[in-house]
Amino acid sequence: MLKQWCGNCKAYLGRWIPEWARDVSPIRWPRHIFDMMMEPEDGDSRSALFVFILIAFFLMAGMFVVAIVAQLHGGKLGVFGDFFGGVLNPIFSFLTFVGLLITIVMQQKEIRDGKAAADKQGFETLFFQMVTIHNSIVNAMDLRTPNNPNELNSAKEYHGRDCFPRFYEHLQQEVRKARIRGSLDPIDEGYKEFWARDRKDLGHYFRYLYNMIRIVDESTADTRQYMKLLRAQLSDYELLILFYNGLNEKGQRFKPYIEKYAIFDNLPVELLIEPEDIGLYDGSATTDSISARKEVVRKFLETWKRQYIDSESRGLEGLDETVDEIVGDASQNGITRPELERMCKGGLRLWLAQAIKKASGE
Repeated sequence: MLKQWCGNCKAYLGRWIPEWARDVSPIRWPRHIFDMMMEPEDGDSRSALFVFILIAFFLMAGMFVVAIVAQLHGGKLGVFGDFFGGVLNPIFSFLTFVGLLITIVMQQKEIRDGKAAADKQGFETLFFQMVTIHNSIVNAMDLRTPNNPNELNSAKEYHGRDCFPRFYEHLQQEVRKARIRGSLDPIDEGYKEFWARDRKDLGHYFRYLYNMIRIVDESTADTRQYMKLLRAQLSDYELLILFYNGLNEKGQRFKPYIEKYAIFDNLPVELLIEPEDIGLYDGSATTDSISARKEVVRKFLETWKRQYIDSESRGLEGLDETVDEIVGDASQNGITRPELERMCKGGLRLWLAQAIKKASGE
């Protein structure tokens, strides 16, 4: 109640106080000068010191004027001088003490800033060393296909990042076999078979990448900046393999980091085994900003409504077909049904029903 009353009083007084006077107070302008000295915008404290010198000059000029006026009116300058000196000396002593305190504070700040800069430089050195080791692990990879006795020189070799498209082909083959066998979860079963086949080449790669991301996450540095640099190191097919690795029980520890740092921001969705697989992750995994992702979904809904509801005569009797149609179009644009449902707060079905009613004038 008191907080609300204070807020109302502040709002009421704000209407009557001129704009130029709102920042003028006995506390704000000294604090502003103090901040100018501690964290000067120009790199030094010349502006704040100039203000102090200006104030001292006006005080001296004022005292000089007072002394002349007192002399003209027959005042005793000796008494005035004793009073002035007795008051001014303690003030100067106090300002000297304040200056000493400011010097100590500034030294503490310099030490703290220097330590922070040293920590940042040390972490950057560690980070780029880890990136170098990661690239060396990738470059050390090699695959050889078996020789076909019916074809001359049919054996092929793959080195470095060229191995990952081949790894992805292996994964697709195993998922396809699992589907043919009638598996209830072909992606999980197919990945297990793929892992049993290629873990000797990928095990070290995933262990190092996971620990690298964990170290960055646990640091006090600007983690998102470094994650963007790390994300830029990953090729399209590395992202695809990592995508399905995070869905498997062996890669479950990866998934929270993937969604936290939008590792799949540049994921080629069209190369997924099935486009709707993108819905197996939270939307934050595929965009660097949740709000940006929501904007993508919102624009899709608006455009779809304008093209296929407002411009067509649709009835509620075909609502189920309309739902299937918009979900299919959304999937082609890399948008999942859960994302559509979240954007339509009352649910996708209700949103479509309301849009159809409004378009038909009901």
